[in-house]
Amino acid sequence: MSIVRSHVILAVDFRVTAPLRVVQQWADGLKANAERINEKRKARIPNEEKFQARVAKISNLFYAPTMNPSFISRAGLKAGDIVIKQGANLRRSFRKYNERLDYVFATVDGVPAKRFKELVDLAQTDFSEGTAARLLPFTGVKVEELGPAPITVLWLTADPTTEDFMRSGDKILEGGPFLMTMLEKRSAFKAALAGRLIQAGAAIVRSNFDPMVIAQQNALTNSIVQGFVDPALGLESFTTGGASKVDYIMQNNDLYLEIKVSQV
Repeated sequence: MSIVRSHVILAVDFRVTAPLRVVQQWADGLKANAERINEKRKARIPNEEKFQARVAKISNLFYAPTMNPSFISRAGLKAGDIVIKQGANLRRSFRKYNERLDYVFATVDGVPAKRFKELVDLAQTDFSEGTAARLLPFTGVKVEELGPAPITVLWLTADPTTEDFMRSGDKILEGGPFLMTMLEKRSAFKAALAGRLIQAGAAIVRSNFDPMVIAQQNALTNSIVQGFVDPALGLESFTTGGASKVDYIMQNNDLYLEIKVSQV
């Protein structure tokens, strides 16, 4: 019978919009770096050959799986024909792509990248709502409070400051922060786990909290966590719903992140 060494449930707090400070930092950063962004764009895709390799081929590669193989358009085109046509259109679109971006980043009325900066201002509401829905519930806002993803990273690396960041909706059920990886792997583990939890959370939100998607994302997360476990600790394997786990769970229509560490 396994022994639970650490067990905590962290709340995922959703908000309608991102804090004004976060949105303003995003917009100011983009506008301040507009010319640099344009220079990097030109350096990365300077000609049609690079456009084909870095945009057209990759875009078509990702587009193809989105088509239902049995789909037939009103014009009678089958899925395969549509994919081929899409690829052909992309291959011919370098000139339009280049002209459009030159237009957006052009100096107007003496203001470099004026149109780009105006587009950034117009996008602030979308950025605020999108960030509030898919990012901040998992990352938190650094100055105000951490979210469940960084708290989990601190928890599973036994950071001594972890409990300082616990929030009112979080529940410690057993034990406390637990170092489950080797010291020499701790930095890599922290980076891998934080990114995975944020990515998983965004996928779950996009799916409208589909139970199948939650299960799939949890399986990926636990697989990554298991790869960093210190074998000397004799822990139960990290698996979805297992004795040791890092799982997003639904309780009373609310999303939580459950972390449980058990020893054999």
